[in-house]
Amino acid sequence: MKIGRYEKEVNDQKIREIAERILPDISFEKMYRICEQYGEEETECREYDVYKLETADGDRILKKAGGREAENYEKYLKQKDFCVPRFYGRWNEETDTWIMLESIEGSDLRDMTDELAKAAAKSIVQIQNSFWNHSDRERFEVYLERINRRFTCIKNEPEIGEAYGLFLERQKTCPRTLANGDFLEFNAIQKNGRVSIIDWGFGGIMPYSLDLARFIAHATEDRATFPFSMNGDQKRLFLNTVYENLAEKPDYKQYLFDIRLAVLNEYVEFIEADEDDDRWYYDHAKLLAREILAEKQ
Repeated sequence: MKIGRYEKEVNDQKIREIAERILPDISFEKMYRICEQYGEEETECREYDVYKLETADGDRILKKAGGREAENYEKYLKQKDFCVPRFYGRWNEETDTWIMLESIEGSDLRDMTDELAKAAAKSIVQIQNSFWNHSDRERFEVYLERINRRFTCIKNEPEIGEAYGLFLERQKTCPRTLANGDFLEFNAIQKNGRVSIIDWGFGGIMPYSLDLARFIAHATEDRATFPFSMNGDQKRLFLNTVYENLAEKPDYKQYLFDIRLAVLNEYVEFIEADEDDDRWYYDHAKLLAREILAEKQ
């Protein structure tokens, strides 16, 4: 049995009706539900509230989304030609929000190349430049509350707790911009050299370093944590390409320090969630914390 995402053809009248409410002038043909086989057993399968709908004018994605994702498209992402799916509209049904998006066909970035590292950097920095130092604080306040709760699980850890305290302090002054909030390699789709960033449900105006750190923190040459391959040179290429294209650049040393602080947060997130059975995140957090503390001396 093949592990991974797949499409299952369905004929769901309710889904068709929701699609027609969003795009009443479009004729929807075949319909596929997005599923994921995550284990060898037949029961180890997830069916997502995400559907690919065929039309004569190209495929569309209909997904049940949180209100935040719809608002990110409406408020920010539909403003210009960003490297994101085109947004066609939303439908609110009682407590549910459904959004219609362009279906972007291509492969994700789990097998990194130098060209893909540069393309991903240019896609994210275009968005960052457009919303640099944006004044919206709603998502940021939620984020601040979350990371302060996270601190409670690590504050008594030697070195890690002290370094995480520096991370918390920097978040108060770090430049903010529109962030995806979950910028991992399977949330980026590449086709013909262009990288599109998908899944904006965790996004909003947050510190610029978060997306950059998340993209590099879980990718390793040996795929030790996630199934993402990325070597050190490719990580540096990604970060340097972002920096070169930032319209308003922090000091380069501060830029790299911001990234290291945010990578520490990524490691602590998985320690807090008790998803670190082999202590990979703890050991790497310890090493990184020492580097951060040494730099601040």
